[in-house]
Parts: sequence; structure tokens; C-alpha cells
Amino acid sequence: LDVGALARAVAAIRRASRVEVFGIGSAATIAEDANYRLLRIGINSRVAVDSHVQAITASLCTPDVAVITISHSGSTIETLTATRLAKEAGATTIVVTNFGRSPILAHADIVLNTLARETQFRTEAMTSRIAQLAIIDALIAALALADYDRALETIGTTFDVLATKRV
Repeated sequence: LDVGALARAVAAIRRASRVEVFGIGSAATIAEDANYRLLRIGINSRVAVDSHVQAITASLCTPDVAVITISHSGSTIETLTATRLAKEAGATTIVVTNFGRSPILAHADIVLNTLARETQFRTEAMTSRIAQLAIIDALIAALALADYDRALETIGTTFDVLATKRV
């Protein structure tokens, strides 16, 4: 993980009025987790895991929006298109990807690289998802530490709200 890129991602997210998170296929669950965790620390975010919603959301971005796209290959048409549209609309684009020469890099302001090699024997992405979660963990921790009081207060508030969901 490039610590400088992580610091730039934290700064971009903290400046943003809203964060959009995109993922398709096996990256969709990682995107949903990232959104959930951003909300838990007080960051205004939304997730889109449907390609049509991603395209609409991305095209409606403004320069005060940060976009996090999660794509192991960096060449999935849906996330590639959404990231390009967001970049064209002026958003700051942050990409979590595994490959240093993927097409999505042309539309990325900040790249957070994973290092995962899948095997032929996998039935679903395994190592790539673990690597993506590790990057998201580091990003959330850095964001929480950058605005510790707000993060702690929001975690407390949301914990209390979620406590009402337990028996």
C-alpha cells in the first residue's frame, strides 16, 4: 500500500461533501461494506452496485464528490464506465485495484493497489476480496484517526441506534 496515496485518498474524502462507492460482481460486497463503514464514522456516502445506477450517479457527480471504485481487474466495463463518467463530471476518483496497467487507471486520480493472485481453482474471488478489505480497513482507520472526535461520536450514536435492532 502506497502510504502517500492513502493520505491523498483520506484528504480527498475529508474534503468531499459526499462519497460514492462503486463495485460490480465480487467487488459489490466490498463496496457495500466500505459504504457501511464510511457511514459508521460519519462520512456521507452512498453505494451503487447496479451498473445503471452507477452510470447515473457518476454522471451526476460534481467536483466536491469523491468516488471510490473497487475493481480487482480494473477492466470491468461497468466500473470502468462509471469511473470515467465520474472523472469527466469533476469528481475525485479513488480506485482500489490489483493491476498496475489496467484501463481504469486512465480515470483514477488516486490508486490504492492490492496485491492478490487468484488461482484457477477458486469458485469465487477469495484473495482479491481479502486484499480489498484490507485496503478498505486501512482507509477507514486513517479516516477515523484524521477526525477522531467525529468518528467516535458517530460510532457511539450509530451503536446506540443499532442496539435497538438486537433482542
